[in-house]
Amino acid sequence: MTGHGAGRDYVVTEIPVELLFTELDVRSARTDHLIKSFTDRWYEHHLQYADISIMRLVPHRELYRYFAGEPGAAPDAYLDWYEQIHATRGITPPMSRKGLLIQRRMEYENMQSELSSGSGFFFDHPVKAKWNPAGYFNVLDGHHRACFLYCLGFRRIPVRIPLQDYTVWLHSAAVADVEQTMKDQQRRLIYTPILHPQFYGMHSERDETYPTRLDYIARFLGPGKLIGRSVLDIGCNIGYYSRHFVREGADVTGVEPDPDHHSLLHKLNAMERTAFSVITERFEESDAVQQYDIGLLLTVFYHIMKDPEACRRFLAQLDRSVCSLLFWESGDAMETEKKMLMENTGFKHYEKLADTFGTGKYRELGVFRKA
Repeated sequence: MTGHGAGRDYVVTEIPVELLFTELDVRSARTDHLIKSFTDRWYEHHLQYADISIMRLVPHRELYRYFAGEPGAAPDAYLDWYEQIHATRGITPPMSRKGLLIQRRMEYENMQSELSSGSGFFFDHPVKAKWNPAGYFNVLDGHHRACFLYCLGFRRIPVRIPLQDYTVWLHSAAVADVEQTMKDQQRRLIYTPILHPQFYGMHSERDETYPTRLDYIARFLGPGKLIGRSVLDIGCNIGYYSRHFVREGADVTGVEPDPDHHSLLHKLNAMERTAFSVITERFEESDAVQQYDIGLLLTVFYHIMKDPEACRRFLAQLDRSVCSLLFWESGDAMETEKKMLMENTGFKHYEKLADTFGTGKYRELGVFRKA
């Protein structure tokens, strides 16, 4: 419903959750003067959750996962956050932990009740946000509403933004380039979502339904800053994951040998105002691969694991290039893949994140760590 509620100087539109980030830190935003009893201790606490994807806003996300009855969710992080935003300023929290939880549950139930009659309430009371030139939106007001909808599975959130920001985001000339490229490729299917209103109606094979693979990865990462971290996205396809990590501040390199995929991803990078390095050779054959903190290996390894020589070179390159974390999703022989990875690389620790399903196969998503 793009453009719903348009006014003279603002517009209410649906923005993908992947493009919604928490507010900028108050000093960068020059709003520290608005914080009652501002202290450096409060600012350090505030920085933990400033300018990160709402998918990684742990206190609010876990509160609503808890209310929704999701396994493993608990409100403790939210209650601790609430206490700290007062204690770090020398202020006694106005509500007890029990009282706060009761109030937030009532608000949760009220929002559920409004939602039962449609999404009109959230268009009438939208999240407020502002465009960030790094290619996403910072929430100014409405973190609770955004996280509520996100945890109920909404992939797009009603948001009020300045009309000028809306025009910048639409980036019409770049959209035309994407559409022309897709037409030239006769592309009818995309593997991952394209985060722009022009393509909301286009079905993607993966990452459309909550919780997506990216949601699970975000939960594992927690709220820690990714600025300065290096990420290698092996088999990056049209760049969905690479662009997300760019928005999070990481230095990203994608590997994609398919010419159609990397042709489209460059157009999408321009449209979404993100950029990352792309290696167009096969991963196991490339001399351009360097060393990276984090690797993404999602539904890639099973394509070559039955070719002994290619597999040997792939595993050796993987071991050299990814130094810390490797997010992995299997083909349909998940135990065989795990065994090959652990026996032929330094990735000796493994944690399962989720059972997944995609392109007709049951899969497993997890993370490997080096000692």
